[in-house]
Amino acid sequence: MPRGFQVRRRRLPPLNPVRSFEAAARHGSFTKAAEELHVTPVAISRQVAVLEGYFGIPLFDRLHQTLRLTQAGRDFLPCATAAFDLLSEGARKLQTRSSEPVVICAYPSVAIHWLIPRLSRFHDSHPDIEIRMTTAVAPKEFDYDEVDIGLQYLHDARQDLITQLLLPDIIQPACSPKLLGGPHPLPPAANLSHHIFLHSQHRQQDWQEWLQAAGLDDIKPARELTFTGSSLAYQAAAEGMGVAVVQRLLVDEEFRSGRLVAPFNLAAQRTKGICMVSRPERLDDPRVAAFRTWLEAEADVAIARLDLSNTINLGEEAVLEFS
Repeated sequence: MPRGFQVRRRRLPPLNPVRSFEAAARHGSFTKAAEELHVTPVAISRQVAVLEGYFGIPLFDRLHQTLRLTQAGRDFLPCATAAFDLLSEGARKLQTRSSEPVVICAYPSVAIHWLIPRLSRFHDSHPDIEIRMTTAVAPKEFDYDEVDIGLQYLHDARQDLITQLLLPDIIQPACSPKLLGGPHPLPPAANLSHHIFLHSQHRQQDWQEWLQAAGLDDIKPARELTFTGSSLAYQAAAEGMGVAVVQRLLVDEEFRSGRLVAPFNLAAQRTKGICMVSRPERLDDPRVAAFRTWLEAEADVAIARLDLSNTINLGEEAVLEFS
């Protein structure tokens, strides 16, 4: 303990007698106080007597079948009631926190392609923690008054929140295996001009950024098709409608199953990525901490499954060659 530091010692009256006094004062009756506290009226009377002995003054005038507060009792009652109200509210918050679900909010593509397929593993290891999933797109839709953990881009998160990088944003063209053959097979890259570029409304720059990173700025598609969300664009690619630039870590299972293939072995890594985002005070909740720890472990496994060798730095971006 630092020199000169003094511990403040509270001089508290005995709490059980205070509880009995407060209930009797609210009801104006020892009998009704006894019913509330599930004891006998005699027990209430004795507890009040103990408190009066502690203070050395009467708190009630005991008249014939009437109980009336003295001035000292009237002075003490608001303090006692406020103290028990405060304790009750604190207990309610703790009980509510432990019984309510942990709320997770993510972009739809992150939820559908990455988080939900893994979520059963969290439930298996933490069956007592209930999770509620929501999705959002715009930064203002991530309501951290309600959300315990958000999965969003760092540049979209508020400055007062705690952020930790979870998944790097690695983008790469992907298509159905059907497009590896046919009249305009992929590769070579020149044949991209015969195919449809699939876009997500919220990631319009993906194709341009990948083409620039790959040195293919002059490639123009036969047509372009834009979807409201990344998941729709990825599904269209898997169905052979065209070629999409995908978030590689989100669709790793589609690659492993063969529904999607990479016609080119170059991927571009952006400086931004998906972060875990929480209000600072929520980190003290052991359930939130458990989910964040689990997310981090899952992300580490997902990243380790990719071969990110032969990285070439290009300013703020990087080109990654998958072997």
